[in-house]
Amino acid sequence: MQRFIGRNDFINPKFSDPTWGVSDEDMFNRSAEELAKIPDDTPFFALLQSLSNHTPYALPDPLPVAEVTGFAELNEHLTAMRYSDWALGEFFKKAKQSKYYDNTVFLVLGDHGFGTSHQLTGIDLLRFHVPLLIIGPNVVSTHGSTSLTVGSQVDLAPTIAGLTGGDAAHGCWGRDLMDVKDKGFAVIKPSGSDSTTAFIDGNKVLVKQPRLDEKLYLYSFEQESTAKLISDAAHEKDSKHKLHAFIQLSMDSLLHGKAGYK
Repeated sequence: MQRFIGRNDFINPKFSDPTWGVSDEDMFNRSAEELAKIPDDTPFFALLQSLSNHTPYALPDPLPVAEVTGFAELNEHLTAMRYSDWALGEFFKKAKQSKYYDNTVFLVLGDHGFGTSHQLTGIDLLRFHVPLLIIGPNVVSTHGSTSLTVGSQVDLAPTIAGLTGGDAAHGCWGRDLMDVKDKGFAVIKPSGSDSTTAFIDGNKVLVKQPRLDEKLYLYSFEQESTAKLISDAAHEKDSKHKLHAFIQLSMDSLLHGKAGYK
């Protein structure tokens, strides 16, 4: 990392909260300014972290967007989402006017989704249904406008390397999602002390909850989100083996300082 800009680097921000720091509006405005300063012939990687749409939903007053109403306890959450979406849109308006825009790959995603009253499986699958938006030169013409390939955060670095072109070596656990021939897979685990884990393979998910046998589901995120228990001994055995192997390998790598090495 060559430079880090945090809450203490903002002078007279429009809004700052003691929990997370400045608003998305402040963060994206500063980001646009900093990126515009980078020389045209200098490759760069920048990480912009949005936080206004995270609890406690501390937002500027007055807001530049209309508040969401009519959804009871969800009003505050949806208003924060609308505000963050607006701030991101304002950033892209400025980015499109910059010299670097046509030669830059943008990846937009969240670290997790939000739980709902309609909980799919024992791991609350909807909370982990997070779309990845990729904007960049020739992305749609080369890869199409949509992809249903399953992936997770560990796949981001290999995917970025593939999109930027050239030969690249990495020690990541993931894969280039734009260059896989199968339906994709992912290992997921809730944050905190919950020991529930799951292995997603295409449209099937194996869920392992503490002190319970594994359960295999067929799920769908189409017009209606559904998940139903299925019996497929061969697939269950294979998913169980891969889940245990992935956890064992990742824990060994973290405990013995091997993470990030090829």
